Amino acid sequence: MFIMKRLTIILACILLPSLLFAQTAATLSTTKIDLGLKLGVNLDKLSGNSWDNGYKAGFLGGAYLGVRVSKIGVQVEAFYSQSNYTVSGHNFYDLYSGFYKNAADSAKKGSFKVSYMNIPVLLEIKLMPYVWLQLGPQYSALMSVSDGDNMLNDAKKVFKTGTISGVVGVDIKLPFHLDVGARYILGFSDINNTNASDSWNNRSLQVHLGYRIL
Repeated sequence: MFIMKRLTIILACILLPSLLFAQTAATLSTTKIDLGLKLGVNLDKLSGNSWDNGYKAGFLGGAYLGVRVSKIGVQVEAFYSQSNYTVSGHNFYDLYSGFYKNAADSAKKGSFKVSYMNIPVLLEIKLMPYVWLQLGPQYSALMSVSDGDNMLNDAKKVFKTGTISGVVGVDIKLPFHLDVGARYILGFSDINNTNASDSWNNRSLQVHLGYRIL
């Protein structure tokens, strides 16, 4: 009996690592890693009493890294985007006159080009062949603000330096290392960095074309 117990323990010590290795190897064999670049168009607008509500186009470009096993995965991205916003003239001046260089600009529909570095972390779920649902949070870091009409003393100060959004979209992973996607981004953060009682929330529509290096 003692010999049988020892033999059982020895066999377990030999077989268990082998089984664990086999299971890990099987998982790794079904794991797919995507590393790629993306370019696209960013359609943005700001909600708020002092902004033009129409969507305006800007550029986006960056890189992504995805890991997928079977029908689920995670994709992390880092991409630069430009957002173009237009103020609504007197409404904006009434709230933010303290930032203006010249009161004579109060009626202008000035424009701002705002640049962000965006980092979304997205859960991916396979819906059908080639088609993946993407959803998750996104952090956006303010990089620069261009005041096209030179209206404000320091345009960058009126925008918060970091914001959080929610992302939902679809990515189509095509042959030949290509993918195309579209997504909607809903801003959770008020990006107004002033003391005025006017909430600015960003809304974005994005379309992109990607190329998978791996």
